[in-house]
Order: sequence, then C-alpha cells, then structure tokens
Amino acid sequence: MDQRISTPAETVTVRALASRDSLVLLTEMLNRSYADLLARGLNFTAATQDLETTRRRCADGQCFVAEVGGVLVGTVTACGPYDENEVGNGAHSPWYRDPDIAHFQQFGVDPAYQRLGIGRQLVAASEQWARERGFASIALDTAEPATELTALYQRLGYTPLGYMQWPGKTYRSVVLRKWLLHSALRGQLQTLARYNLWATRRLCAALESLPEEAWRRDVGLFFKSVHGTLNHLLLAEHELWFRRFAGGTSGITALDAEIEPDRAQLARRLQEGAARWQPWLETVNEKQLQGELSYRRTDGRALSLPFAATLAHVFNHGTHHRAQITAALTLLGQPCPVLDLVAMLIEEKDAP
Repeated sequence: MDQRISTPAETVTVRALASRDSLVLLTEMLNRSYADLLARGLNFTAATQDLETTRRRCADGQCFVAEVGGVLVGTVTACGPYDENEVGNGAHSPWYRDPDIAHFQQFGVDPAYQRLGIGRQLVAASEQWARERGFASIALDTAEPATELTALYQRLGYTPLGYMQWPGKTYRSVVLRKWLLHSALRGQLQTLARYNLWATRRLCAALESLPEEAWRRDVGLFFKSVHGTLNHLLLAEHELWFRRFAGGTSGITALDAEIEPDRAQLARRLQEGAARWQPWLETVNEKQLQGELSYRRTDGRALSLPFAATLAHVFNHGTHHRAQITAALTLLGQPCPVLDLVAMLIEEKDAP
C-alpha cells in the first residue's frame, strides 16, 4: 500500500538544523529512508546508523533539514573538503580532498514524502551553500547498483566522475559531480550532450523492430540506408570527433565506411559512445571552452576551429542524421519516435 503523502511544494521549509531539532527523530527518519535499499543488500550507513553517528555526520558540515508541518521529513549535510591528512573518510576519496570540490552526505527523505521534490530542494540548498563559499563544484557518491539514484542525480546535472570503495560496504560507489561556477556556455553544451544521449537511446529503441530488409534498403538518405546513416554517425561522432576532442587525434577514414556490420552491436556502440560526452565535458576547463580545437581533417589537412562552436556542431550533426532516419521511418510506414529537445526537457521536469 502506497503511504506517500501529497504535499504542495510551498508547504515545505528547508532550513539549517537547529538546536531544537531532535537528532533521535532525524536518525529514525534516515533509517526509514534507506530501509528499502538495505533490503536489497546495500548497506548504506544511514540505513542503520545510531544517534551518535548522526550527530557526528551532522557536525561534518552544514546540516539542512526539510520540514513539513513541524515534522522533519528530510535532511542533507553539505561539507567542504576533507583535510588531506584525513585518515578516515577522506583517505578513501581523492575528490573529497580536492580544495575546489565541496560534497554532500547523509542525504535522505522520509519514504512517505518522497517524489514531492523535497530531495531536489535539499540538494539545491547544498549547492547554494557550496556556491556561496566559492567552491567550483560539488560531489556526492552513491551505490553503483542503485541506478535509480544515479539517474536522479544525473537529472539534477551531476555526471559520473569515478568510483570508490568504502570500507565495509557491500557495493562499489560511483562518485558524481556538478559544476557550480561555470559559464552559461558550459551549461548549454552539457544540455546538448545529455540530449544527444537521450535521443540516441530513443532512436535505437524505435529501430529494434525495423525489418532487416527495411534496415538496409536505400531510401534516398545521404548515406542511403538507415544502416549506412547509423554507421556514418558512429564513425563521425565517435571515431573522428570524440577522438579529436578527447585525444587530439583521429584516423583518416572514408565518411561512408561501414565500420560496424552487425546492427545490434551498432546500436550498442552508438549508445556507449553518446554516453562518453558528458563525463568528458566534466574534464574540460573554461580556458579550453573559450579556446580552439586543432585537429586534422580526414584528408589530412590541419585545421583549427573554435572549440565550443565545433562541439555544438557535433551534437547538431547527430540531430540532423537522426531526423533523416525518422523521415525514412515515416516513408517506410514505421512508427516515428519523438526526438525533440523540448520533449527531453519536459520529461526531465516531470520526472520524480
């Protein structure tokens, strides 16, 4: 039976932990919020922590609580970097010792109040705390098997940074980070990278049922068939452009080459390649974004172009060819997926 409560967002108060707040009730709330994950074998600290552990973790930084009608229904603690000589938690995460990266921990919302946007408000409070103190970015970690949590953080603008293994945990943790002090240009490129992955996944899913004959038929596209166009996308986006941006080199290959004959492997490689852009963007600094990309064309000629504009071209190139394929699906009498950027933004906004 669903015990969630319907609570208007405006009735939720997010504030700093006060001396009047009961850490006993806060501990009980945290235990409840992680009970389902514990039942899945993921032994998050908050699932079983006692009062003293709650007190200690709150003292690590600025603890925020979410309150509805005088009841504590959520919490998070925003922290600065651990001391580089830290022998406890800080010893296990190099990112948490970076002086430019804040992080948050002990994040939980009472199950009865989940999916109401309270978690988003708590994360926003942590980000604002870090932003006001001049941190360039903020990080967190969660259990790798808890894919629903990773998906939530990615919708909030966090991208995977690496992995770590906390002592005594039954799972490996994935560390995610969000830039706080960056240009609007970076935010736009991150949105395009996210859209590129979203649209690639949706198109590949829509193509799974396409008959083999239709898959390889010449339907008048620039690269003739759906198969030929997807091979061109794989070649151009991942074998050429990603290598140019991430490594500074790329091979010299005909743009109509068939580099993946198997359609299932082709779809897999396209999606894996699209998933690489967001984490890579996390490694790009502002100087690079405002600078130029130097590379060699497929004919061997050296070229230098504005970095950000060229990257936007890569994502636009994918949009162009995906649109060609959806037109081909219509011609073939097949269902056509909705791939609009706005559709992704609406989906993200409506997601719990």
